[in-house]
Formats: sequence, C-alpha cells, structure tokens
Amino acid sequence: MHRGKPVRDAEGAPIMQTETPIMTREEFDRIGALLDSRSINNGDRQDTDALLLRVIHCDACAGRMYLNKQAGKTPTYKCNSHARGDLCELPASVRGDWVDDFVSAEFLRLVGPVPTKHVVEVPGYDPKPELDATVAEFREHQQQKGRQKSRHAAAEWQARADALDNRIADLETREKREPQRIVTPTGRTYADEWAEADTGARRAMLVDVGARLEVKRGVRGGWRKLDMRRVKFTITGELDPAVEELAGLRDVLTMPVGAAPASGTSVRLAEPVKAAAWGIGEGGDG
Repeated sequence: MHRGKPVRDAEGAPIMQTETPIMTREEFDRIGALLDSRSINNGDRQDTDALLLRVIHCDACAGRMYLNKQAGKTPTYKCNSHARGDLCELPASVRGDWVDDFVSAEFLRLVGPVPTKHVVEVPGYDPKPELDATVAEFREHQQQKGRQKSRHAAAEWQARADALDNRIADLETREKREPQRIVTPTGRTYADEWAEADTGARRAMLVDVGARLEVKRGVRGGWRKLDMRRVKFTITGELDPAVEELAGLRDVLTMPVGAAPASGTSVRLAEPVKAAAWGIGEGGDG
C-alpha cells in the first residue's frame, strides 16, 4: 500500500511484500479463522475454579451468580445484583458443592453419551470488495485522461489504465465461495471429554453447549441437601436434537411392556443394537 492505495504490477494485481509467500491468502484466512476459534475469551475470568461461572443465574433477576469464598466457610454461589447496580428482590444463594455436583450429573445424564465433533470454520471468498475498490480506482484514474502533456506521461497513464482494466477483468471471472463448516467425528463422547477435563475445560464445555442453571431463593432454616425445587437446568443450542432424541430413547427403553408411547415421542428403534452404542441399556440410563 502507498498512501492508502495498492501498489500494482503491470497486470494490475497488487504487488505482494515478498515474491515467495509462505502461504496463500486462502490458507492465511483459514488459519486465522482457526486461531480465532481457539482464542481466549478475555471477558471470562481465568483465575477462578468456579465450575458454573457464566452458567449459574439467579432466578429472580436472571443475573449471574458468582462463587463466594470465605475462610472456614463452604464456598457459596451468590446473586451479585448489587455489584451491577441492580436491585434483586429475591437474591439467591446456594452451596457451591451442591450445585456443582448437580450440574455435573445432569450434564452427563443429558449429553454424556452424545458423540463429540471437531469443527473447523473455513472462510469463504468474495471478489466483490476488491472488484468494487479496483473499479473505483479505475474511475478515479479515468478522470485524469487527456491531462498529460507529454507522450511519455500519456503512455504511463495508458499503462496504468490497462493494468487496472486487466485486474477488473480477472476479478470478474472469479466466483464467490461461501464459508464452509467442516465437522469431523472425534470418536469420543462428552462423557469421555468430561472425565479427562479440568475445571476450566469443563466450564468451557458447559458454556459451549448452552448450559444454564437457574436458582431460586431458599427458605429459612436451610437444607441438608439441595432442594430440587430450587433449581432448573437446561441445555439449548446445537445439541437440542441430540438431547431430545436421547430423552425419547430413555422413555421408550424404560416404558413398561405393553404401554403406549408417550404423546410426541419420535424415536424409532428400528436398530435396537444402537441403544448399546449410546451407553443406554439394562440397569440405567447411561
């Protein structure tokens, strides 16, 4: 670039900074997309061992709850509305180990048998932005036509016009390519990944699948265990179909002999052997 404009060769193509680039533009864009997908979200704290950060929310105000630690006391997730400058009418708090264990069990119950996949986003290519910019550059160049006083200047002007025209013609022949999403099975399940992951990796898994825990305020006197009426755990997003299929399969497999399928059940058992592959069968639900 020179003064905001591309430096071009005799054919109108932008001159690269090196004659031997280590990768093509397409390879550069693809690697950039891959690095972006693996980049650290600086908005998410990395200095915490709270499993449910960004997952657990207060039912009353829908705000995030944060793990509060005090010496000699059990860590507790608490509504943090006052820190946001909001007023929560019924701020919730709950023992950290109770909800950590609850979410872990529910996550594995709902999606543990679901196969994981490796996803790579491949950027597309659209020649239009460069085409529009080159046409604009050509249009600006045309405004100088006939202003040259010498034959040499006129020849240089024409060479530049021809180069831009060549580049425009080249760009017009290029086809637009849509972005691609390459999905490859890993041969592993969410349960496999969960078993080998640390707290941070598990938290990332929960966030990625759209896990959300809503906690209602407890009653006076407390409980010796988690009151299930206080919590609601959901998973939304791309895993919805797999979660629904797995839930329907459990319903069918646990149905009493001779009982009619529940209304809305859409799971088929055309290949019963697949039930074993999902890790569901006699003696449990996976």
